[in-house]
Amino acid sequence: MKFKFELNGLALKAEEAKSLMQASSSDRSLTIDLSNHIDEDLLDAKKLFSLSIEKGQLELATIAARLAMEPVKVKVSKKRGRRGPKQTSIPTLAVEKLTVEEGIENIATKKTLSSVGAVMLLIALSRKDDLTLREVATDQVNHMCLKRVNSRSTLFNGFTCVHGLYQPVVAKATKGIVTYHGSPSYNAIREGAALLIKGGFATGSSEVQYNSDSKSKSVKQTQLCRTVYKFSLTKTGKQMIGVWSDAEDFVFGYWNNRVN
Repeated sequence: MKFKFELNGLALKAEEAKSLMQASSSDRSLTIDLSNHIDEDLLDAKKLFSLSIEKGQLELATIAARLAMEPVKVKVSKKRGRRGPKQTSIPTLAVEKLTVEEGIENIATKKTLSSVGAVMLLIALSRKDDLTLREVATDQVNHMCLKRVNSRSTLFNGFTCVHGLYQPVVAKATKGIVTYHGSPSYNAIREGAALLIKGGFATGSSEVQYNSDSKSKSVKQTQLCRTVYKFSLTKTGKQMIGVWSDAEDFVFGYWNNRVN
């Protein structure tokens, strides 16, 4: 996709347009609705997440996760039949499949959000398969709490303590309130998932969850649903966490030094 800028019919380069706008004293903002300029398939959270894995672009995974929670309304053609949601596996496209040793070195040498998120996933999934990002985050926040991580750590942002256990804050975004989906731990685990899948250490699949337990879904009920992603470790992933003796120390050290 190419961006073109004009000034009263005069063609401008991107750098020229940027400089002109920065020089302007106007505080008005310019909003571009990309839904009018991109392929319709890219508005599908599942397809976009698969594409993020294929291309190794964590930014696309971030957008996919946001679309899963707040789907973009797409105009449906009258000629096209409306099909209900169905369970779809996310392709495990390992762009750069790594060995156990390469995986540990690739993650342990980078103290980034995606690296710590990958280790948090490894630890949680080594105990139980088919966990959602929220389940992994909740497990790790409570586990690090037991290990006495700094109580002011940003790890706890987006969580609230109820009867001694931390639970995610799931609500509409409100000024001054950090929700689970805007928390550092969620971002870390989401980016870590893409990192592990890309290296061949984990697999992911999506499923639709309904707000109703009824097996007979009406039109209104099918609209009250959400797509969640569940993850499991591959054989190589289990081998990696099996030999990584100080994995928990890696996670502890990262979050202990990041405080509000």
